[in-house]
Amino acid sequence: MSLKEIPKKLVVIGGGYVGTELGTAFANFGTEVTFLEGAKDILGGFEKQMTQVVKKRLKKKGVTIVTEAVAKGVEETKDGVKVSYEAKGKEETLEADYVLVTVGRKPNTEEIGLEQVGIELDERGRVKTDKQCRTSVDNIYAIGDITAGPPLAHKASYEGKIAAEVISGEKSEVDYIGVPAVAFTEPELATVGLSEQEAKDKGFNVKVGKFPFAANGRALALNESDGFLKLITRKEDGLVLGGQIAGPNASDMISEIGLAVESGMTAEDIALTIHAHPTLGEITMEAAEVGLGKPVHML
Repeated sequence: MSLKEIPKKLVVIGGGYVGTELGTAFANFGTEVTFLEGAKDILGGFEKQMTQVVKKRLKKKGVTIVTEAVAKGVEETKDGVKVSYEAKGKEETLEADYVLVTVGRKPNTEEIGLEQVGIELDERGRVKTDKQCRTSVDNIYAIGDITAGPPLAHKASYEGKIAAEVISGEKSEVDYIGVPAVAFTEPELATVGLSEQEAKDKGFNVKVGKFPFAANGRALALNESDGFLKLITRKEDGLVLGGQIAGPNASDMISEIGLAVESGMTAEDIALTIHAHPTLGEITMEAAEVGLGKPVHML
């Protein structure tokens, strides 16, 4: 972000949240962007059908994505940098103006005296906590990225509230089922609760209601018709187990599904909630109607 010029070529090592978000931003500025991702797909943690929507948009921007690629080294050149990597058993190199390394973060817990007071760490150097955010030392609490779980600001804020309540004498505990995860890509991705596969793995008899942005008037007016919303429910009673969104304003829309998960709402509760027209929020209602077998605006 401190660059004084827009690079003509940029190599992004790591295709997670941060790498994909920043890489997309540079692509929008006209930079030729190449992603090097060690896994089989970018944006790990999101379903493949969701990441496909993002990759389709990136391809339109001229972005190159190399998966199962291991970066071997970076060296400065007269004109920028040269990145060496291995992909599918072949050694390759890329030349660019800059390289952006976004291969994850680790907590800064070394040599600050945690062990001396008896605070236990896990194998990744994160502080171990219980459901009340309490460490192995009774009067010391830990929240946020220094603990296990996704490094999300809203998760840390939630944990801070729980810790404060516990310290003040309340019997609060964390429950992460309603914590959403969002990637501010194009289009945005968001998920909360259980995915379809996670619900099946837990033994639920699953019913899925899926509605495309292309069938929503507001999305068409915005020229943002890529993507979909999936509502995951329990087949027997329609209990909302989770939801996934790939589309514009997914970061705002996911909260309604999060509320449904936290409150024990059903697909019928959402379907019977009158949503203003024309809005993207109607897509959640439409997905609920699809799950109930009562779609109005799609066959």
